[in-house]
Amino acid sequence: MTLGNVEGGGFGRLSHRVKDNVYMIGRRGFIYTAPWIATGTTRPPSAALLLAVGSGRFSVRVGDGEIEAGAVLVPPFVPRALSARDVPVVGFHVTPSAGCYAALGQLMAGRVRPLERSWFSGFDDDLDALFHGHFPAGGAPALYQAVLREPFDHLEAPPRGDPRGERIRALLEQQPELTLSQLADQLGMSYFWASRLMREVFGMSLRDYKAWRKLQRVFELLHSRRSLTDIAHAAGFTDSAHLSRTYQRWFGQPPSYSRNRNHVRILRCW
Repeated sequence: MTLGNVEGGGFGRLSHRVKDNVYMIGRRGFIYTAPWIATGTTRPPSAALLLAVGSGRFSVRVGDGEIEAGAVLVPPFVPRALSARDVPVVGFHVTPSAGCYAALGQLMAGRVRPLERSWFSGFDDDLDALFHGHFPAGGAPALYQAVLREPFDHLEAPPRGDPRGERIRALLEQQPELTLSQLADQLGMSYFWASRLMREVFGMSLRDYKAWRKLQRVFELLHSRRSLTDIAHAAGFTDSAHLSRTYQRWFGQPPSYSRNRNHVRILRCW
């Protein structure tokens, strides 16, 4: 789906009324708000809790199925299309650095999971303030944590994961360039079991994990004065065209849209 000549494809149609807002919550993730979204298939590397602002409902298409809801949990790297035309949406995006990431992944079990929007009614005023860009940046991290705790109060707690999960997290933080064979050697397990543990802990392959690390570097630099070519090279992409193609596939919008202050307002919250 596209919007003809509107920059950003499935975003930006109502920027003249309400801009998109990005509340950057350090390395844990970010909150993204938008008044209008309609994308083709995207594959973001972060897990997300998507909430409609108010009583509207949006749809998430996965494969041949479609979910219509006011609240959903979406795992990382799951191909899906989002349609929220004139439905304000606030997305709480969660990276592997977030403390709740592993438990949230177990809660979703690799599938898009619709939730009851009423569970989040106590946050309605906050969501409206986020959407309009009026929420104080300093309070966004606490709100981010509070909203993400809500699914755990209503859904069955996930089983405890493999105790080696913290070990694999530490190794990849210290040595992000490890191959799967090297990781298996350091964990004292086979290549097969290291691959399986990666998916259990992160909900993604090692290749996808490394793609996320690139994205993290892009986020750190995207709103600087550096050119897209400089950012691409610093993050490990071949060139700006490679970065733009990957970013478009992840988010349904080019990085140039995310940098355009006519469409997007950036708030740093740490």
